[in-house]
Amino acid sequence: MHLARRQRGLTLFGFIFVAAVVVAIVMLVLRVTPAVIEYYAVQRALSEALAEAKDPTVTLDIQKAVQKRIDAGYIESITGKDVEVRREGNNATASVAWTRTLHLVANASLLLEFEASATR
Repeated sequence: MHLARRQRGLTLFGFIFVAAVVVAIVMLVLRVTPAVIEYYAVQRALSEALAEAKDPTVTLDIQKAVQKRIDAGYIESITGKDVEVRREGNNATASVAWTRTLHLVANASLLLEFEASATR
């Protein structure tokens, strides 16, 4: 008497479904990665501008210093004028917030909201 062995593995339909999900996730990651890299560049620009400022409470000086780093770092989402400087006790905090809309497919888009700040 022969016992029917159970076949194990992935069917063609299952393979196509798994491949489609993996491709969709990879495409989403590839679309989001430049925006995340830009966020870290903005964070670094704020930190460097505050660290090198003679008087970190002067808003215009901080905005100009950040604008120089934005121009050098090819940052497109913000400008130096978008930076807000607040004084909290003996510390100065520079912050900026922005949104970025990424077109995905057809009429579907992804909205990313960023907020970066640095304190000195």
